[in-house]
Parts: sequence; structure tokens; C-alpha cells
Amino acid sequence: MVVGSARRLIWVVDDSPVDAERARCVLAREYDVEVLGDGSAALERFSSCAPPDVMVLDWMMPAVSGVEVCRFLRSEAAGAQKLGILLLTAHRHTDQIVEGLSAGANDYLAKPYGDEELRARVASLVRWRALLERAERAEMANRRLLETAPDPLLVLDAEGRFSFANEQAVAALGVGLDALIGRALTELIPDLRAGGPPPSPGESALPTGDVELRGRLFSPTLRVLPLDGAESTIVSLRDVTERRLHDERRLDFYSMVAHDLRTPLNAMTLRIANMLASEELAQQPSLLGDMQKLDQRLQSLVVMINDFLELASLEGARRRMGREEVDLARLIWATIEDFRPLLEERGQTFAGPARRDDAAVLGDPRRLGQVLSNLIGNAIKFTPPGGSIAARVEVKPRCVEVSLEDTGRGVAPEVAATLFQRYQRAEHSVGGTGLGLMIVREIVEAHGGVAGVESCPGRGSRFWFRLPRSRGAALTAPA
Repeated sequence: MVVGSARRLIWVVDDSPVDAERARCVLAREYDVEVLGDGSAALERFSSCAPPDVMVLDWMMPAVSGVEVCRFLRSEAAGAQKLGILLLTAHRHTDQIVEGLSAGANDYLAKPYGDEELRARVASLVRWRALLERAERAEMANRRLLETAPDPLLVLDAEGRFSFANEQAVAALGVGLDALIGRALTELIPDLRAGGPPPSPGESALPTGDVELRGRLFSPTLRVLPLDGAESTIVSLRDVTERRLHDERRLDFYSMVAHDLRTPLNAMTLRIANMLASEELAQQPSLLGDMQKLDQRLQSLVVMINDFLELASLEGARRRMGREEVDLARLIWATIEDFRPLLEERGQTFAGPARRDDAAVLGDPRRLGQVLSNLIGNAIKFTPPGGSIAARVEVKPRCVEVSLEDTGRGVAPEVAATLFQRYQRAEHSVGGTGLGLMIVREIVEAHGGVAGVESCPGRGSRFWFRLPRSRGAALTAPA
């Protein structure tokens, strides 16, 4: 059998010339075969020239036995770990076979053996050697890709210390490779924090804010992968210095435009409010109705401007989010107080979640309060008078799920699937910009979470979002 374009080299080590010649004849048609007379000759040859692909090694030899050759090669000889060793033995007891394999042999063949069996055993070891070489080439290619990647890449071991860094990472950190390997992440990048529970292999960690290294801004991405039998964290740093500067300029422009629009609109709204309160206008019903419609339009325009500005500010929100422990159950109760007058006006009932100590996430309390306000406000708006709304908090091993259920009219599943998209509304007859749920999604995703909705016509709707639990809550609370 020929594996690859070059013929493989096989050493036959046997002190019996007859047995050695027989093995050589069986294998010579497919491989280059070299015969050595004893274990000492094999060890001497191994130390002075290129090693073979497979060694066919007799167990019983004078001076140095085949088992002793195995032990020495596996423990002392450089390059012997990739060598395939087939041990020829007359031993048949299990403990003797275990001894040979434990010494480092890959396989054994009991004497007397058939020619075809010898070919098959050697072919199996040649295939093993070829697969090992293929894996090594793939590993080297991957390492070259990592080393030449345009973004800084680092690998952390299970203890949070650097075990790999490419050229870009060395340049970004300004530390030589020798001085970098083995040092702790917190020592060289103290601003990089992953505050959620440790992610499972293949999962991204909780989004982190930008980090500044030597005057440049980098956006980090963390992913846990099982490497070499242990979990390692891959850290990728994307240079976003110019992008952040562009974002700041764009947001400044948005803010300026919004300010210039809101100032006259607010003045007009105030003027109309004063006119609506006047007795003269009350005596002109048609004009009063027109002014009320104009007031509503102006207020809607102000809300629209605020929503557009809010959505623009959320682009790149991951670097702007605060990071502190937030008790979601407590935040729901605090948020609902702002809606008490509206609930009472509409005759709606609200059932809040039970208070608990393990519903904490790491995030921005103001932004998360904004998520809850949008969801509660929508539930009130789309639930008819006399309906009910319920908020629930469910703590799972790796996340906290918050849900808002209402007894509104609900929507078809195909409509529900679009509600978190830009400008989508369940009912166009109800005022609004259609940006509220998109803002909810942006904030939740900026916290490393996900948002969704379940709805059916005539059965109400259930809006929910899930956020990673904070590390403290995940470690102290029962799963």
C-alpha cells in the first residue's frame, strides 16, 4: 500500500536473519525496508539519521529487548512520538500484551503470523502516521493564519494567562512576545472584563466595552474553545478608533439637528397648550378640534425625533452601556410605578413578579429600565380597557428571562416575526414611530441577550427577553 506520493520507510528490527528477511520480503513491494539486527543497532541508527515511518520490532532480542527499545524511544528520543511501532511477540498472555503496549507500542502481532496480517498491521500504522502528519500540517497552517491575521489575536489558558499572541497583538500591547506569554489578562488589559457567567465552549462571552491600548480603541470579542483538553479563551481585538470618531461626529450632528428641531416644536406645543386652555377657543368648537389635532401631530413629531435620536445613539451601544448588578424583579416593580395612573385610567390590572435574590444581571440599569418601559407601555397601549398584564421573571442556569403577557387582541405569527424590525407596528391605527421594539432589541443585544415575542390573534401577546446572569448570581444561586 502506498500512502502519498513518496514511499514510506519501514525498519525491521529482529535478531533472527530468517524472520527479518521474511518480513522484508513481505513489505518490500509497497515500502522501502531497512533491516537491523538488534535493539542496540536500532537505537544507534535512530540517533544518527532520519527516523522511519514504522518500526517492526521483535520483542525477544539479546542485550536490548524490543520492549526496552519502545520505552527508550517514547521517553528519550526526539521525534519518536510520531513513530508507529509494531511489536512482534510470541507472548500471548494478557498481562504480557499490556506490558508491550504500555511500553509504547502502537500495536502487536503474535508469532507465528501470516503475511497478509503483517501487511495489514503495517498499513494501519502507515495510515495513522499519514493522518497525524495531516493534522500537524493543518495545525501549522491554522497557526500561520492566526499569526498573520490583520486583527490582534490572543489565547488565554484556563487561568486567564496568555498562551499565544500574534504579531498584531504584540504591536498593539507594546510588549515583546517573550514578556507577554504567561502574564495575566488583567495585568495587560485591565479594562477587559467578561462579567457574565463563564460561557460554554463555542459561546461568546458577554459583550464588553471598548478597551484603549496605547492611544487606540479596540472592540474585543471573546470566545471559549476546548483546546488541548482544556478550555481556552480566544480574544480578538478589532481596531475601531476611526469608526468611533466617525460615530461621535455623526451623533453630534444628529444631536444638533434634533435640538434645532425640538426647540421650535416645543415652543409651538406650549403655545398651542396655552391656546387650548383659553376661554375664547373653547367657544369655537371647530377651531378647538383643529388645534387639538395639531397639538397631537406636534407631540407625535417630538416623540419621533426623540426615537430617531435614541436609535442613533444605540448604534455602538455596547461601549456605552453601564456595567453594574441589576435586580430585574426589583427594576420591574420600580418601572411599573410610572404607569400606575395610566393603568388606573384604563381599568387594567397588573401582576408583577415575585421578589427574589437571584435575578441579577450585569448591565446598565437606565437602559434596562428603558426596555421595561417600552414593553410595559406597549402592553398597556394594545390591551383594551379592563384587561390584564402580567410580568414574570424566570431564572435559568445561564440567563434570566423576563416576560410581559397581556390580554390584548394579539397578532398573527407572521406579523409578530417582524415587530422588532424598523418601523413595524402591530396596528397602524395606533400612534407611534414603530421604533420602540427595535430600540428594545438593540439594548438587549448590547447586553449579550436576545428578545422575542409570541402572539396569536385573540389570545394576547407575550414579549420576552433573556439576559446572561451576572457571575455572582450564577455562582451563588442554585441552578
